[in-house]
Amino acid sequence: MRIRNVPVLVILRDRNFQFLWAARWIHEISRRMELLVLGYLILELTGSAFAVGLISVFLNGPRPPLSLVAGMLADRLDRWRIMVGTHVVYLLVAASLLTLLVLQWVEPWHVFLAILLQGTAKVLDDPTRRAALFDIAGQDRITHAMSLEMITNNAGKIVGPIIGGVMVQFYGFSGAFIVLVVLDILAAFLIFKMRLPAGSASMVRDTAFLRGIMSGMGHSFSDKFVLGVLTVSLLMNGMVFPLQYFIPVVATDVLKVGPALGGLLAASEGIGSFLGAIVIAGRSRFTYHGRYFIIGALIIAAGVAIIAWSPWFVVSFLVLLCGGMGQSGFSVMQSSILLLRSPPEMRGRIMGSQGLVNGVGHLIGGVGIGSIAQAFTISIAIGFNAAASMLLMLPVILFTPLVWRPVDLYRRPEADTDSPTQESQR
Repeated sequence: MRIRNVPVLVILRDRNFQFLWAARWIHEISRRMELLVLGYLILELTGSAFAVGLISVFLNGPRPPLSLVAGMLADRLDRWRIMVGTHVVYLLVAASLLTLLVLQWVEPWHVFLAILLQGTAKVLDDPTRRAALFDIAGQDRITHAMSLEMITNNAGKIVGPIIGGVMVQFYGFSGAFIVLVVLDILAAFLIFKMRLPAGSASMVRDTAFLRGIMSGMGHSFSDKFVLGVLTVSLLMNGMVFPLQYFIPVVATDVLKVGPALGGLLAASEGIGSFLGAIVIAGRSRFTYHGRYFIIGALIIAAGVAIIAWSPWFVVSFLVLLCGGMGQSGFSVMQSSILLLRSPPEMRGRIMGSQGLVNGVGHLIGGVGIGSIAQAFTISIAIGFNAAASMLLMLPVILFTPLVWRPVDLYRRPEADTDSPTQESQR
């Protein structure tokens, strides 16, 4: 295979993908930086691990009631306009918090309100963006497109927390938010420059809104691949991933280090995921997507269980780095499987279903882990949940086809296997 025909390089030559990818680089750095900064800000304002856990609640609270609606909107409306609008919201929220910090008027409720607004915008942004990725990349290159998005996500996990930790420690919260506002301006500009293929969101505009949502839910439960992915995603987001919100607590109470090293610890997972995503992007084809997904989930959960009890910064850093490599397989295959196993007119709604379970998981996990940490210790809270998640994944491994069967492109049950339409879907 010639280098210029490598799928991942073909995608990168698309100008609109370049704009989207560059915007994602900047936005993920901003988002991961802001998550760490807000964690330290709430910890300083309240001194409470439970309050830090509420970041997860307010950020993900909009997902359960709004994700399915957002997925339907992504299928019915102009996806470019949705993405431009959400990035404007991100910018306005960051600018508002900066103003409050400069005036020294900021209170915990201001922070939680800002997080709630950002979470609401993210609910609409996620399914729209992932459906737009499929519009640009197509079915043959969607896994490679998702691996490139995973690279940007993990670049954000690396760079964002490091910048955030350094800025908080040496320049304060106002200095950190000046950087965040500049980054959000750049991301919004790049999204504005991007264009999507004509007709990318016009297939279901004649479908009744409520009926469209119900059909998306029906497909999520009827397709065993989709159901398996969503079940594991619920477990991971409820019992494992909330660790990211508690990094300031772990760094302060368990490892006894300051914000700069806390930011470096938060970046370690991103470093591992970045390396894993590069490996995935370099592969030419995939068959058993579900194996990458499940193995990645187990690696992350095991790593978080170890982190809970490690009093050594270096050990925690290295374990989170290895867990990050597992997360690259989990995250890339999570969206890839859902997109491959969904009808073209339903991809936004299935991404909405993913947002729903992710949101429910984070909502439960943020409150649960925060409450356990407040009553006992952060180590008990994180370690117990991570270990339980691995046990609860076993029925999914045994009773869904994720591990045992290759993931093929969705085919309508009534389709004739020899028809021209079916051949075009392969």
